[in-house]
Amino acid sequence: MQPLQYLSTTGGMIWTAVCVLAGVLFTWLSYRIINVIPASWLCDYGETPGAELLSGQRVKYVPSGIIMSIITAVCLVLCRLQFNKGYDIYFILFSLVIVVSLMIAICDVKYTIIPDQFTIALALLGLIVSVYDLVRGFGILHTAWWSPIAGAAIGAGTMILIDLIGMLIYKRTGMGFGDVKLFAAVGLITGFPGTILSVIISMITGMICFVIILLAAKILAARHPAQETVADPESSVLQTAAETNDAGLQSEDAQTEETQETEDEKGGFYLAFGPYIAISLICYLCLYDWIYHLTELYLNLF
Repeated sequence: MQPLQYLSTTGGMIWTAVCVLAGVLFTWLSYRIINVIPASWLCDYGETPGAELLSGQRVKYVPSGIIMSIITAVCLVLCRLQFNKGYDIYFILFSLVIVVSLMIAICDVKYTIIPDQFTIALALLGLIVSVYDLVRGFGILHTAWWSPIAGAAIGAGTMILIDLIGMLIYKRTGMGFGDVKLFAAVGLITGFPGTILSVIISMITGMICFVIILLAAKILAARHPAQETVADPESSVLQTAAETNDAGLQSEDAQTEETQETEDEKGGFYLAFGPYIAISLICYLCLYDWIYHLTELYLNLF
């Protein structure tokens, strides 16, 4: 049944209400899970958890949880519109995939880490989806047994390729290994050629967000320029120079060592790409029909 046509039915209206309520409940549970999981899940290997991680108050439901509840509800409604009557199992599995993906995005934004446990959960859901799709013979995501394997290889391979390019050009890692594992799990779900579309979506969304961040930074810099001292500039400059010189002589070595340690620990600039991978998977599941329709229109141009 067509998505918009399904929405006008009694069953569609009931499911829409269920999706809205489920979005709120799942988001609350997600925040609860992130707050109670072991602190080591949100740390790099061998890293000692900080005070915030050990406090159990890592993410607060208000106000971000309210926004995430709305996002989750919208995603579930869109997913139900794509996989409605006759595809209830798909909808249930995809709903779980959406919730886990949003949890991964929250963790990566907050702590720049993708917990392996969440990635494993996503991969297990991917295996269930793949087996169900192949056994039932619907062919919605996979038309051959090798499709999920190819999807995982394409997803992980793309992240590794980006990492190698970053190392060659910038002498720094381009992607974390968590992104590699995450896109492999995504590939199990989307298969071939769906993973290629997921990669494209993740790149586009990442580029758009990056441009928005740059523009926002420039606007803020323009609105709050550095203030210069006007009154008695000579005495002010001399006094500031003297104070800076005294403080600098005492702390220069310590600051240099601290900066060096920070740079060594970071190992370069880290881009939290996990949220964009999660967005690509969610968009693929929630806008499945529209994505392939647009892809078909684009390919018909050639």
